[in-house]
Amino acid sequence: MKYTFLPFIAGITALLSTSCDTAPAPEVAYITVDTLVVSASGGQGTSSSKINTFWVEQNGAQIGAFIPPCEVPVLAGDDQEIRIIPGISINGSYTQRNQYEMLNAKTFNWDLAPYSKRALSQNQSTFTYNNVYTIEVVEDFDGVGLSFNRAPQSDTTLQVIDESEGAFIHPGETPNKSGKITMLPTTIAEFRTPQAFELPQAGANVWLEVNYKTDVPLTFGVIANEQFQSLQAPVVTLFPNEEWNKVYLNLVTEVSGYPNAGDFNLFFGAINNTGDTATVLVDNLKLLY
Repeated sequence: MKYTFLPFIAGITALLSTSCDTAPAPEVAYITVDTLVVSASGGQGTSSSKINTFWVEQNGAQIGAFIPPCEVPVLAGDDQEIRIIPGISINGSYTQRNQYEMLNAKTFNWDLAPYSKRALSQNQSTFTYNNVYTIEVVEDFDGVGLSFNRAPQSDTTLQVIDESEGAFIHPGETPNKSGKITMLPTTIAEFRTPQAFELPQAGANVWLEVNYKTDVPLTFGVIANEQFQSLQAPVVTLFPNEEWNKVYLNLVTEVSGYPNAGDFNLFFGAINNTGDTATVLVDNLKLLY
């Protein structure tokens, strides 16, 4: 796997340690970080994001990983290079955080007076997508037609709703439409992209960003198309939630696990094992690699 899991370390402790008790400790300054957001440009889809972790480097040395909002202690001094790297939860897991290379890191050169505090401005805390990577908006439900087809075994269809029916809303973005699946008791829903994507393998990261809200467990995955067969590989099953959520799904294991596949379709689906009618809402499916 290409992605790495970095522990939440208090690296500043090491930077502030001294070789003997009589040596004065270096003076520190503090960087205040509140909310970190994303600004997507034309063709990159929604700016909706969930940056819940960030890494800090000072003059090329790693300080540690932090959860906003917080104050980050760094060494005081003139012309200090501070680099902030945005991070996310992998597959919706709170315990698995990773630097998100699909977004550009921020680098600042600051004069930091001892014991001073510097808060990131709105512009400084807004990240942009890294143009080195391919960004494909698979489906945002705002155009004509759908990029997902109903699978043969699906008992229901995928409908388009607007904000009056509970569609996802991100401030400043219109129109506000989402996909809705209504599932009767003991039914199956599954939808696949008719388009097959040629995705990088050999351990390269492939990400799928999704906004979702669901009454029942919701599964996302890929279909690997080999020469004589197509193999379905689930990536993650998300738990039910009462509010819209943003998730970053890493497809590296499933995509690289089929080296003989020429391309891949995406799919998502759910099973309603309850005795009640269930609703699944999805929006802003974005593929990045």
